[in-house]
Amino acid sequence: MKKIVVFVLIINTLFLSHKIASADSPITSTEFYEAYMDVKMVQRAHLQSVLGFEIAEFLSSPENPIDEKAAVINALSWKFEGNNNAEFYMYYLALRYHVPFVQLDTDFLNADEIFCLGYLMAMDNFSHPEDALPILEEAYKTLNNSFTVSMIFALVKSQLFLSMDLCEVWKSVEKVLMNEDLKQDLRTEAKKKVIDYMAGYKEYCQ
Repeated sequence: MKKIVVFVLIINTLFLSHKIASADSPITSTEFYEAYMDVKMVQRAHLQSVLGFEIAEFLSSPENPIDEKAAVINALSWKFEGNNNAEFYMYYLALRYHVPFVQLDTDFLNADEIFCLGYLMAMDNFSHPEDALPILEEAYKTLNNSFTVSMIFALVKSQLFLSMDLCEVWKSVEKVLMNEDLKQDLRTEAKKKVIDYMAGYKEYCQ
């Protein structure tokens, strides 16, 4: 499990100036939350764009499915100047598990919470996906049978290839699409929105 060092790095990352390269990216342009607008908390996240206490509770509740949690985070969206939603969620988690903020580490969290924290980090600072990947990878080790988790992990990884190999941007997602063993826990319309955008990178594999 990732120890407190990771969380120190997260905190430092959140307070760094954001070097935003482009809003046209796998992380920011796959707005699959639109397929979940019948979910009250997705509606709230879309309207507020800021993670509040009720949204944090929703993300941590074991009663809520992982695809709806992902849709909530997707609906919170992004800003050019960056968001602090991952930081807010960390404060909530510290309160939830009755530990000082600076002592919080992933040993306290369940896999869903680790995934949500990693995805929030990716949305907050989408020009630096490498900061979120260690957290998402840890969640993926437990939740690797989930199509939703696998796809989000792939989207964040694909962001790394934007300035190197655009074909690899598509291949990261294609591997998930080709995996027939995954639990199809993302709504069909949401999956289509992701594929429709990411297919634009497929032409670079010609």
